[in-house]
Amino acid sequence: MDHAKLTHRRARRDMLTGMPVRHRLSWILTLATAGAVLAAPPPAAAAAVHYGGTITRNQVIARAADWLRRGIQYSQSNADARWDVNRGRRYRPDCSGMVSMAWAIDPAAPGLGRALVTWEIPAVANRVRWADVRRGDALLHLVPRDRSQEHVQLVQAWANPARTRLWVIEQSSRRYDMRRKVVTIAAVRSAYQPYRYRWIR
Repeated sequence: MDHAKLTHRRARRDMLTGMPVRHRLSWILTLATAGAVLAAPPPAAAAAVHYGGTITRNQVIARAADWLRRGIQYSQSNADARWDVNRGRRYRPDCSGMVSMAWAIDPAAPGLGRALVTWEIPAVANRVRWADVRRGDALLHLVPRDRSQEHVQLVQAWANPARTRLWVIEQSSRRYDMRRKVVTIAAVRSAYQPYRYRWIR
């Protein structure tokens, strides 16, 4: 094992052993649950959604994890729209299309006819504080002067007990497509703002 990996493991072990037992157990359970959601097939509940209606956080993550497992390729064209987990609706496979899919926004709704684009997300979601971010929320980067630079990511889970890092799922680009990664709040908070879908429960 190289020195960097050994140092990382020791730091994580020291972080956990220094926590109160109940916090340590809660954190271990959080990590195990996050991994299980991505590894397991999507539950039937993920398919049983009411498009444009209320949705649970478990359903949101399960729907996003389905695209991640399937390796859906990135495209900004509505003509390349891909099915969601239960083949109920098709969504454009870019960053905002993926979040629209995860939240089960109805692209067939009158007056819409497609997945949301980034600057439309505030119409269906409310800003929240960083300290209040929960799984199923979104991190939104808006650039009104250049919409091509905008981006949105879906929060899967906190990545550390101090709540300074987050696991996110994103439809990132033609280079990376669907992926899961860790972001550090200190590095993104000047450009991104957390949003919560109004009908998530």
